[in-house]
Amino acid sequence: MKKNILFIADKPDWAYEFMIKTWIPYLQEDYNCFIAYQQDFAVKSNKTHFGIKKSIYNTLNKIRFRFTKTSRIFQVSDNSNYFYPVFKVSPVYQYNHDLSKTQTHTTDFDIITEMAFYLQYTAEFPFKAPKKIVGIFTDKFPHDGPNLDIKKNLDRNTLSRKDFYNNYLKPYQHIIVGGGNLLNEYRKLTDKVDFVYGIFGQENFIENKNVGQNKHITIGWTGTPDRPMKGFRTIIEPAIENVRKTGRDIRLKTKFSGAYEELYRFYSDVDFVIIASDADSGPSMYAEASLSSVPVISTKVGLPLSFLIENKNGIFIERTTDSLEKAIIELYDNRKKLTDFSENTRNDYLKLMDNSITASYFMKILKELE
Repeated sequence: MKKNILFIADKPDWAYEFMIKTWIPYLQEDYNCFIAYQQDFAVKSNKTHFGIKKSIYNTLNKIRFRFTKTSRIFQVSDNSNYFYPVFKVSPVYQYNHDLSKTQTHTTDFDIITEMAFYLQYTAEFPFKAPKKIVGIFTDKFPHDGPNLDIKKNLDRNTLSRKDFYNNYLKPYQHIIVGGGNLLNEYRKLTDKVDFVYGIFGQENFIENKNVGQNKHITIGWTGTPDRPMKGFRTIIEPAIENVRKTGRDIRLKTKFSGAYEELYRFYSDVDFVIIASDADSGPSMYAEASLSSVPVISTKVGLPLSFLIENKNGIFIERTTDSLEKAIIELYDNRKKLTDFSENTRNDYLKLMDNSITASYFMKILKELE
């Protein structure tokens, strides 16, 4: 009999769900797979002093909930710190074999996987399971994400890594992490932690066979440009502008939003991409570029730190404009090196990071939990 596994992501068709979708085809033989979203169950900070009126407020809401067509109400938490939603039918969806989703009424599961550590204190979930998994996919500590735990009225950024682990990770039966230093750091605290990953639609990325063939060089970048940890505004843009001032023909191609499917062709005219992050355990751009045979210049973070091979399929830099400028000039002036990198990039990635490999890591965790 198949077991039921629930995944919880932040919102539909975003980074966490795309990763989940890479695992589903490998899981469906043994598991019924479901998903719910933090945005549906988000809590709200309570700034009102209810006192003894709290129970009256909650009771009246329950009565209204029962005898009207209202599909959702908010209740005040026991400690009065926050409001949380209660649904007549909780929004949870089951994956079909084609990865479409059908809403269901299931609330009891065998395993729950929360894709981000902060979901537990930014939402109130009505789901139950005897085994739970939690994910961390930002490398820098304190980890990137909402820092205020509304439920406890605690700034979790004030905690040491050990205290953070004890408060937010230890209650789970297993931890899943992205690339970079996460695995090594948490292995110091527990052996119940493993690397997992996945790139949705990896077979659809179009290989760029023309890297380094044009007189100009096109640099690619995707993501949210104004997040400081990405370094796009502070490192990448200034470095490219400085190299342009040397007379080299550098073009910047970006994608800040839009349909995921647009990424499959995005790299078809990109000569290399730049990662200037200081906290990523990805980014997915590294995998997408690699699958497109596009080399990477990167800081020592996330997936590049774990899988980029220096001077074979990419270059590591310090997180400074000067270091990045030198790397851009090196690949601009040495097209043979750039094309050699391109020839190695995709195969080197797939040897270690093919979805069948990374999905097997997650499947192994599930079997151990059984």
